[in-house]
Amino acid sequence: MTPSSHLARPNLQKGRGTLTAQLVSYLRGMITAHKLRAGDRLPPSRDLAREWGVARGTLVEAIEILCSEELLISRQGAGVFVSGQAERTPSAGFVVADSVVALPRKIPEPRMDQIRAARTDFRPCRPSVEKFPFAVWRRLVADAAARAPSPDVADIQGAASLRAEISDYLRRARSLTVPSDKVFVSMGIVHAVHLLSRLYLKPGSKVVMEEPGYPLVRQIFELAGAEILPCPVDEDGLVVEALPDEGRDVAFVYVTPSHQFPFGGRLSAARRSALIEWAMTHGAIVLEDDYDGEFRYDVPPLPPLAALPNECVVYLGTFSKTLFPDLRVGYVAAQAPIIEALKNYRAIHEYGVGTTLQLALADFLASGQFDRHIARMSKLYRQKRNCLALALKEQGVPGNLAGLQSGLHSVLLFDPALDAEAVSGRAEKAGLLVPPISRYSLTPRRAPNGLVIGYAASSPGEIRDGVSMLKEACQGE
Repeated sequence: MTPSSHLARPNLQKGRGTLTAQLVSYLRGMITAHKLRAGDRLPPSRDLAREWGVARGTLVEAIEILCSEELLISRQGAGVFVSGQAERTPSAGFVVADSVVALPRKIPEPRMDQIRAARTDFRPCRPSVEKFPFAVWRRLVADAAARAPSPDVADIQGAASLRAEISDYLRRARSLTVPSDKVFVSMGIVHAVHLLSRLYLKPGSKVVMEEPGYPLVRQIFELAGAEILPCPVDEDGLVVEALPDEGRDVAFVYVTPSHQFPFGGRLSAARRSALIEWAMTHGAIVLEDDYDGEFRYDVPPLPPLAALPNECVVYLGTFSKTLFPDLRVGYVAAQAPIIEALKNYRAIHEYGVGTTLQLALADFLASGQFDRHIARMSKLYRQKRNCLALALKEQGVPGNLAGLQSGLHSVLLFDPALDAEAVSGRAEKAGLLVPPISRYSLTPRRAPNGLVIGYAASSPGEIRDGVSMLKEACQGE
């Protein structure tokens, strides 16, 4: 028997639930911590209630709840005891044997730039939100939310109005004619790649990727069991001449032709035609990731690969760079069988993007707000790009700046005498996040020796401040 003097008075507080719930939690905690052991008898409820300053009925109710959980057991004429169940109760927290939770395969840490506090942040793929028309956006979301909700889930392919607006936008802005029934609304490009990988890849499949390239997409392919075949890039994008010669055993060729990530080159017109010819000859699907193709500065537009005559290109677009990443809306433009397969797969595994968000985005495009926003941001990004180039020149930072013709980032290439990884490490200690190109490479030791500089999200003052820190990092310890 456990005397009442061994049961400390519980700390009962207003606003932390009912007294009954607090008593249940307290007694349960004493049992699971093995401070009350199997066979111990609780003091009489009348004595315990008086000692704890609670109504006896409240305490009895708490004891009955714990009896229903089989942590306590009431024996008529003998009292209330801690049951044998207590010996099988974990002593603290949620504990499950390793053999139960062991995964059949190890899931790697995602290879993505982690959010970290820094004085200046030059990580790529971060758009500016300073000029986004939030007042207009809030109104459009409110208007969409006010429409009568449907008793059904969202259209599995995507809201018809949004698909129609995406189709119209691709036609007039990207020279890509695709009917709305061949558009599939995804939750971004990474999500779209995941779905397509589930449809096409199996253990042993081969995927050609740019080297260096987008590491998170590479991990998606690897988790699907695919073998990655790296293909080099240069200032003209993917080196098509270096594509593998193995027969018809490549499932995907994943490319970023508008602004190669992270090296920054644009796939030349000649290579675009050559890539499509190679893919059609080898029976491969080209996944065209057009993540920031809306923004170009000193060069004329090149149509997407999907706009050229072909039977092999799947076009992947996103609003993450044009609007903001947390929107989580992208799209796939592809042949009808692929769209149908995507719909069927999603219907089994998940639901689509919420209708309210899709309707607001459709209205944003239909009203012309999207086009006006792109024009504003293109002007702003051009100014920031020029600010970066000028600051690097004025402060005498060593290296050759490349990849400036389009997109939201550039690369600074160093001579062999200056180690980009070491510079990146010293810069981070000083408060500047600027990743080396090797971070995005399948073989880091063979990666170009340089840094990736994302300038879109930083103000001109932050850009100049970051360049100053970068200069110090280049000068050594």
